[in-house]
Order: sequence, then C-alpha cells, then structure tokens
Amino acid sequence: MSPSWTDGVRGHQVLPLIELDSRTIRVEAGPGTGKTFGLVRRVERIMHPEGLAVRGRDILIVAFNRVIAKQLETEIQARLETFEHDGQPVILTIHALCLQVVGEDLRILLPHEREAMVYDLLTSHDALQARYHGLDEAEQALRDHEARGEDHLALWQAARQWLARHRAQLISDLPGLFLDRLHAGDLEEHRFAHVIVDEFQDLTAGEQDLMFRLCREDGQIVVLGDPRQSIYRFRGNDLQGLARIAALVPDPVGLADIRMQDCQRCPRSIVIAANRLMALAGPNEMVSVSEIPGNIHVVVWESIEDEADGMARAVVENLRANPNDKHLVMVTRRRFGYLFRDTIAELAPDLTVELNFSESILETWALREAFLFFSLTVDPDAPTWRAWLGYQNSLTGKDYKAPRRNSAAYLHLLTASDDSITEERIRTLSAAPRLSRRGAGGATLWDRAHRYVTLRDGLREGLEPEELVDAVFNPALWIGREYIDDATARFDMELLRNTATNILAEIRERHDRLTPNELLTRVARQLRYAVGTREQFTEERSCDIQVATLWGAKGVTADHVYILGACREALPGQKRQEYPGTEAEYVEEQRRLFYVSITRTKRTLVISRARRISRTQAMQLGLSIGNAPGRMITLTMSPFMHDIIRLLPDAVRGQDWLGCAD
Repeated sequence: MSPSWTDGVRGHQVLPLIELDSRTIRVEAGPGTGKTFGLVRRVERIMHPEGLAVRGRDILIVAFNRVIAKQLETEIQARLETFEHDGQPVILTIHALCLQVVGEDLRILLPHEREAMVYDLLTSHDALQARYHGLDEAEQALRDHEARGEDHLALWQAARQWLARHRAQLISDLPGLFLDRLHAGDLEEHRFAHVIVDEFQDLTAGEQDLMFRLCREDGQIVVLGDPRQSIYRFRGNDLQGLARIAALVPDPVGLADIRMQDCQRCPRSIVIAANRLMALAGPNEMVSVSEIPGNIHVVVWESIEDEADGMARAVVENLRANPNDKHLVMVTRRRFGYLFRDTIAELAPDLTVELNFSESILETWALREAFLFFSLTVDPDAPTWRAWLGYQNSLTGKDYKAPRRNSAAYLHLLTASDDSITEERIRTLSAAPRLSRRGAGGATLWDRAHRYVTLRDGLREGLEPEELVDAVFNPALWIGREYIDDATARFDMELLRNTATNILAEIRERHDRLTPNELLTRVARQLRYAVGTREQFTEERSCDIQVATLWGAKGVTADHVYILGACREALPGQKRQEYPGTEAEYVEEQRRLFYVSITRTKRTLVISRARRISRTQAMQLGLSIGNAPGRMITLTMSPFMHDIIRLLPDAVRGQDWLGCAD
C-alpha cells in the first residue's frame, strides 16, 4: 500500500520533491508544475509517523508573502489533520521571521522615509555630495552596498549614523541582524532540521544566505523557485539566486537538482505562448500536460470606460455560467481595477469583489499625507516626523515634494531639538513667525508644522478607535476639488481605511484587554509593516471576483483570468524611479511579469486593452505617453504581445465581442 503522501500524485516530476533526502535540494519549478502540492506532501512525509516523524517545531517553511504563507498553512494543516503528529511547523514570510526573532518593535524605514534620509546624508556630508551627483545616484549606491555588489562604505556609515539618530532600521538590515546573532551563538533554538524556502529567486542575497544559516549542520534545506518568475528587482531580489546556491552550501557534492517542467495547470496554447515569451531564458521550457482546451480571447475597446463596462459584463456572464470556478481580474494600473469594481457594483450588486494590490498604496499625496498624520496622531516617532516635515503643502496632489526634502532646515531643527522632535516642538515652531525660520526650506518647514497643528486641533477628542480611523481617513479631509486625480485618490483612501479597520478588528479579537491607545498604536505599526514589506492591501476576506495588480497576483491562480490594460503605455510603461536597474533590465522584468500573469490561468485567458484615452486620463494613470500630440492618445498593444500574437485568436472589437462564457 502506497503512503498517504503520494496519494493523487500526477506524473513523475513531483515525486523527487516529496521523497528525495539530500543535504541540499534545489528545485527549479515552472508555473503550474505542482510545486506547492509537492511542498505540502513533503512536509506530510517529514512529519508523518511512518515517514521521518519530525517534530513540527524543527521544520521551517519560508514563503515570499502572506498570501502564499496562508495558502501553505491551510493546505499543510489539512494534511496534518489526517494523522498524529508532534506540533505545528513554522510557516512565515522572511520579514515576519526576522522581526519575530530580531524584535517586532524595530522601526523599519519606509521607502518615502528612506528617500528623505538620503537627502539628509548628502546635505550633511560634503564628501558624499561631491561623490554622488543627486538622489538617484546615491540611492543606487546604497542599494548596491546593501546587496553586497559594490563597496560604498562611507555612504553606508553615514546612513548608520542617521538611522541611530532616528532610532530606525533598514528592512535590508534584518537578515544581517539575524545572521549576526547566529554568529554570536545566541539563537541556536532558531535553527531547524528541515528548511523549505519557496520563491527563492525573490529573496535578496542576504536573505538567501540567512536561509542556509538557519539549517542545522545535520539538517536538510530545500529551495524552490524559477528565474523566469523573478519580478521583484525593485526590492533587491537576486535573479541568479538559484544558480549561485553551490557557493552557499558547505558540501556542493551533496547538492541535488530537481527540474519540474510539466505544467499541469495551463492549457497547451498558454504554455506554448509562455515559452515563446521567455525564449531567451534558456532551454528549460514548460511542457503542457493539461488536457483542458484553452479559452483565449484578445479584445480591444474604444475607451477605458468601455473596457471597464464591457469586461465587467463579460466577467459577470462567465461567473454566472461557472459559479463554482475562481475568477481573477488582473490590472496593469490600480485605477483600472477601481473602474472595474464600481461597474460590477452597478451591474451585479450581489457579487463581492476583492481588491489585492501589492504596489505602494502611498503613491498619491493624499494617501501619503493621511497615512503620516494617522501615524503621528497614534504612534509618533522620529522617522514619521522627518517624513511629515520633508514635503510642502499641496491641495492638488502635485508638487508636494519639497526641494531636497527641506534637509537643511530639518537638520537645523533636529539639532536644536536635541534630536527629539515632538508635537510640543512642532507647536512651538508653528506659533513662531513664518519668516524667521532658518536654513533652506525653513518657510516650508513652518508650513508643514502649521498644517499638522491645524489638522490635529480639528480632530475631536475622545473618539473611539474605529471613529478615529474613519475621521483620519476621510477623503474630504485630504482631497479637494482641485486634486489632479480625485477618483483614484478616493478609491485608494477607501482601501487604506478598510485595511486599517480590518486590522483593528483582528487586533480587538485577539487582544480584548488593550486600551484604545494601544489598539491604535498596533494598527499604525501593522500598516507601516504592510507598506514597508509591500504586503498586499486587501479589501474583502471572501469574494466572488478577485481583482489584483500584476504584482499582487503573485502566488494566485484561477480558472478564469482576465488581464485589463494590456497596452504598451502600461506594460512595460515607463521605468519607475525606484527600480534599481537599467531600462533594458526593467523591460525584461516586465516581460517576466507578463509571463507570470498569463500563467495564472487554468482555462480562460482574456487579454484586454483600450484603443484611445484622453491625455488627462493617461497622466492620471501614470501611462507612458511621451510627447504624443493631441488631446486624445492612441494606445497600442504591449510589445510582449508581438512574440505571441500569432498564437492567439485575432483581436475582436469590444462592441462585437460575444464574451468568454462557454
């Protein structure tokens, strides 16, 4: 009789992942090849009394994000309930693991706070200002040093001084702090007999090193990943992580390789298209083993409003025809997702829509200012004050970034305040005459202090935590008539408020004796954690239709996938300032992002875009339109479509499309 952990195994490629016992196992697994299934069954074999009978606390499973961690936890728990076992395995994201061990109270610097820090470094040190010509160059140098690619020790030491002064840490420091304590012999209880790391290519070099150090000398480590699905260069991930494992293991002879190429998820037509997209990535192409025929559609609409309306109708029709299937809408910009959600609400108010966005929700000024004010109201600290004072007041959402983030004036204020800026100090600053402020940016600093005092005094005292969340994240407080994209800002504010409300409810449920101030402090810190680690902002807990940005769909699969906004101007669009690589590297990562997106589906794939958009809408959406003339802009298909367009059905005009229900 075969063991339970091999029940239902399809094909032969997943069996080695379940059963192989080597010191180090490297698994290169393409989309839909059964990686998660094999990982879950491997844990079952390790813990089963007829397998290795290992205790749960001796097993560490590291997932890339909370969505994947939760999925693994649910599936592993379902298998554990079928037999007697000793305890639960540790299943965490890399950041949650580091914070749990190093200290949950560490104040992690957020991206916009890091930007202010770099300006302060250049202002404070003439040598650094002479060596690095501007923010971008200094920021790139700091990233290179953190990733151990280049040596920029003086810049790094200046950053350490700033962080100590502001009592903060860089998120990239966490693995290093963990490693330092391991070297010091303090954390032997945090080493494991079995370490399993998913999405290894999405970890930084330091995080990858830490994973190997967490494995006991006599233990086993399994790393799983796929370079073709590497889409997080902006957070410092190591694209070549799987390839360089031989340099990390103490005994390369004990390294076993497993390749999983049989795609059990996607229809054959999708697999062929995906392979063509990644022709330059090497010989390890996927092989289709699914017998489900592909239901593929390419649709072009006259406008983004037509696209939202037409795609909403098609999704509702398909959902009614296939109510037990999972439906995933992927959008290249959050605004597309909001338009789609609101159209669904009008067409089918009985359906629930979940928004799942992993890009920073603080990209717009209204959201950033509201988030900063909430933090200062319930959990003020030095980095948040620095961020608040680093901008200039804006009622339109434009030109809110003050020159050099008011560094000279801020550093003067910080020194005069004995490195402790408080609300009392801000009130004193606001009460003084505006023109008496010293240092470049002094008047702007006064404006920011005065705005804080005005907002704080306008907040009613004695509010319950839920009331305070609603009051602070009220769009009317931040978004006026002149705001450049009030619709997107209001949608984002609603999502941020709902996220804070959900966090508050979860904390209340777990800790019923916390005071209101303690509750709100924990909400602020969890929001900071979500922003700092780029965790998904999710609106609903269960839904009929999930809407995600392309990055937000990492780890998600569905029977029916619909991609909205698949135009060149959005995919690849313009390289973001935060992206650390070259323009060519950015485009190739966007190609991998599209590859990940089309391989989420088990059956239906609809690729949709609008044909024309107004210049104002394009600018609001952040589309790359260059110097295109005229009030209306013509949108073209994503260049990645050129590689696969002849494998797909001919594009259909939206008004002629009969939908995708079959």
